[in-house]
Amino acid sequence: MDPPSIVVLGGSEAERVRLVEQLAGSGVTAVAETYLPMAHGLPALLVVVGSEAAQLVSEARDFPALAEIPILAVVPAIPPTAVAEALAAGATDVVRTPVPPQLVAARCRNLCRLGRRRDAIAAQTLARINDVLTADGDDAEALIQVLTITANVLGFERASLIAHVDGSDHAFVIAASDAEPLQRFTLAIAGYPEVAESIRTVAPVLIDDVAHHPLTASIADDLSARGVRGIAVFPVQWRGRALGAILLRKRMPGVQHVGPKGIELGKLIASITAAHLRHGAVLESLRDQTHRISRARYEAERRLRGIDSLKEHFEAGSDGVVVLDDAGRILFVNRAAERLTGFARDGVVGGELIDLVGADHRSQISDTVSRVLAGVNVEAFDLELSTTSGTSVWVSVSTSTVLADSGAVILQLRDVTAERGLEQELRSTKEFLERLIDSAVDAIIAADLRGNIILFNQGAERLFGYRARDVIGKIPVWQLYEDGGAKQIMRMLRSTSYGGVGRLEQTRREVRIASGEVVPVSMTASTLYERDREVATVGILTDLRERIRMEQRLLDAQQKLQLSEKQALVAELAGAAAHELNQPLTSIIWSGGMIQRGAPPDAPYLRPVSVILSEAERMASIVKRIGRITKYETVAYVGGARMLDLHRAAPESDPAIAIAEETTGEFLAPTGPPAGPLPQLVPTPADLRDLDDREDKA
Repeated sequence: MDPPSIVVLGGSEAERVRLVEQLAGSGVTAVAETYLPMAHGLPALLVVVGSEAAQLVSEARDFPALAEIPILAVVPAIPPTAVAEALAAGATDVVRTPVPPQLVAARCRNLCRLGRRRDAIAAQTLARINDVLTADGDDAEALIQVLTITANVLGFERASLIAHVDGSDHAFVIAASDAEPLQRFTLAIAGYPEVAESIRTVAPVLIDDVAHHPLTASIADDLSARGVRGIAVFPVQWRGRALGAILLRKRMPGVQHVGPKGIELGKLIASITAAHLRHGAVLESLRDQTHRISRARYEAERRLRGIDSLKEHFEAGSDGVVVLDDAGRILFVNRAAERLTGFARDGVVGGELIDLVGADHRSQISDTVSRVLAGVNVEAFDLELSTTSGTSVWVSVSTSTVLADSGAVILQLRDVTAERGLEQELRSTKEFLERLIDSAVDAIIAADLRGNIILFNQGAERLFGYRARDVIGKIPVWQLYEDGGAKQIMRMLRSTSYGGVGRLEQTRREVRIASGEVVPVSMTASTLYERDREVATVGILTDLRERIRMEQRLLDAQQKLQLSEKQALVAELAGAAAHELNQPLTSIIWSGGMIQRGAPPDAPYLRPVSVILSEAERMASIVKRIGRITKYETVAYVGGARMLDLHRAAPESDPAIAIAEETTGEFLAPTGPPAGPLPQLVPTPADLRDLDDREDKA
C-alpha cells in the first residue's frame, strides 16, 4: 500500500476534517490523522493545524525520519507571534486562518513538488559524481570537480579531501576546491580536531559555529581569523575503516540547512569517493609518504637524543657549535654560537644554515653535510656568517662525525675575524711589496741558507735571462755567480769589514747569465734574521755593462779631447816659437854675413863667424821644422822621460808647408840690412816676463 501524499495532524478532529474537505474541494487529496502512521512509509507533506502547531512541528523535526519532510503550519490569527514560532520550530511554510481553501491547496502542491525536487537533485548529484570518478579515477582535477559539486549542493563555500593513514600523526590534503591541481600539503591531524573526531568515530561531524563548539574551542580564534564559522565533516570510509574525510567550510554559522537528507547525501558522496580511492595511486603514494615521515620523525627523535647526550659538552666549549640535519636545517646551537651571530636559539633552530651565509658558500655547506654524513671529516674551512648587527664574521669551521649515524652533522665554529683581517692586511702588504719589488729596475734575489732561491724579480729575469718559475726552488743561487762568488759574498756578509755583520756595502762582482756570459754588476746584500738566527740572504744587483760602455766611451772621448788639446797647444807653441825665434836668427845670420863680407879674407875671426853662421842655419832648419808641427808625437828620452818627436810631429812632405815656405821665404839668408833697427840679441827682463806669461797660458 502506498503512503498517503498529504497527512493532516493536530488541532481538533473537526478542524482536521474541515481542512481535508477544503483540500478535496480544490483537487488535493489529504488524510486526517491523530498521529502519523509509519507502517506504510513517510508522506510527501505534513499539514499541522491548531493552536499547538509550533510544538507539533518541533516534535516532528526532532524525529530523524521527518527532518527533511516539508511541513505546512496552519496557525490561528491570535496570537500574532504564532507564525514566527512555527517557522522557528522548523516549519517549511506557514498560513494564518482564516485562509481561502484554494490558497492552502496551492501551498500544499508547491511543497510536495519541493520534496520531490530535492530527491531528484540528490539523485542527479550522485550520478554526476559517480560519472566523474568513473571517468578520471583519483585524478587531481576530477577530485576538485567532485569537491566543488559537493560544496555547492550542500550549501558550503569550500571543500577539501583529506587522506589519512592509520597510526600516522599527519594527514594530507590531496585536493581542494580553492587550490591548484596537484598542490598537496601535509597537516598535523591534531590541529584539526573535527577531522580527527570524524575519522575516529567514522561518523559525520556538523559544527554550527566553531566559536561555541567544544571540538573547536582551542582553535576557534584561528578558524575565525581565516573566515570559517560553519563546518561539516564526512568520513571517507571503506568497510568500516576511515581513509580520510571530506571537510566542508563556510563563512557564516549554521548547518541546519543540511538536514538528514543532506547528511545522507554527504555520506553517499564520501562512500563513492572512498570506492574510487581505496586502490588508487594517491593513497599508495601517501602511504609511502607517511612511512617516510614516520621514519624521518624516528630519525629526528634519535638525533635529538644524541644531541641531548652531548648538549652539556657543547655548552661547555668556548667555540660555537651548530648541529644540522641531512637537509642543512639547524637542530641545535650552543650559547657560544648565539653570542657569535647574535641570533637567539629559538630564532634559528628549524631554519637553514645557508640563510646565514653568503651565496658563494652555500654549495660548500651542502657538500660538507653530504660528506660528513658519509662518515668523512672535512678539512677545516673558512665561512662568512651574517649577524644581527648587519656585519659579517669569519669563522673557521671544523666538522665531527659523532652524530653521522643519527643523520646529524656537528659543525664547530671558531671566530677568526681578527686573524683573517690581519691576514688580509698582510696579504695586501705582501702583494704591494711584490709589485714594488717587481717594478724595481735592479735585480733582487733572495735565497735561504741552503742556497734555494726564494725570490727572483723581473729585474733579475732581465739581467740573467731566466724566468722566475724556472729558477725559484730549481737552481741553487751559487750557479748565478762566478766560481766561489757566493761563498765569498757570505764571508763578506759575516765580516765586520764590509759594512758590518749582515750587511754588504756596494761592491763590484761578476755574475754568470743564462747565455754563459760573465757580466759585471754592482751589488749590495744583507742577511735576514729570525730571532737572531740567519734564515735568508737578499742581494740587489745593478747591471754595469751599459755603465762600463758609457764610461769607456767617455774615457775615449776624454783621451781624444786631451790629445786634441795637446796637439793644438803644441801647434800654437810651435807657431809662437818659430815666430819668436825667426827674428833673432834673422839678425844673427844677417850680422854674420855682414861680418864675412866686410872682413879681410885672412881675418882670424872668420872661422868662428862661419861656425856661427853654420849653426844659425841649422837652428833655422830646426825652427822651420818646429813651425811645421801639426800633431803631438813623442819619443823616449833620458831617464825614462819623453820628448816631442819633431820628425813625426812635423813631416817634411807636407805640401801645404812647402808652399808656405816658398811663399813667405822665411829663414833665407839676408841680402841687405834689416828694414828696421837690429833686433836685440840679449833678452830683457820684460821679454822673460812675457815668455813666462805665455807658458802659463799654455
